[in-house]
Amino acid sequence: MTAERLFNLAAEFAEATGNAERFHVRAACATGDDRIALTVKASSWKGIAAQRREALRTGLSEALPGTVTATPDEELPVALWQRRYVEVRAITLDAAPVRVRYSPAQAVALGTALIAFATLTDQRGGGTLGDIIATFPPDTSAGSEPVHEGGSPA
Repeated sequence: MTAERLFNLAAEFAEATGNAERFHVRAACATGDDRIALTVKASSWKGIAAQRREALRTGLSEALPGTVTATPDEELPVALWQRRYVEVRAITLDAAPVRVRYSPAQAVALGTALIAFATLTDQRGGGTLGDIIATFPPDTSAGSEPVHEGGSPA
């Protein structure tokens, strides 16, 4: 699929979506028979937009490769991007740059997941990373429940 065809599919989808939204807004301001007619047109354009969205998805699936294989950028694998995002950088096998941008919350969640998976992988391989990064919170036995002054469990 050519880039021009993908552009046309995107333009057709945008046009249908815009028409659906315009007719929906106009219907909200109209009354009586005009409102009914505009609502029908909005619904019609919404259906057309759904069809065009699927055509665009199909076109993108055909045009774009599946999984991208990349290795972390050796010089700067993680950086700040415009002070609002954390950017993870990699390079594909054919030397094309790959950039993934995360919000601060997404970056923390990703980092936490990476550390957890690295620890599990290392433990299964007989490594010592699990000893360095202790489990949090520490595992407590059932017999160490906090108690009130009267001796009953909290």
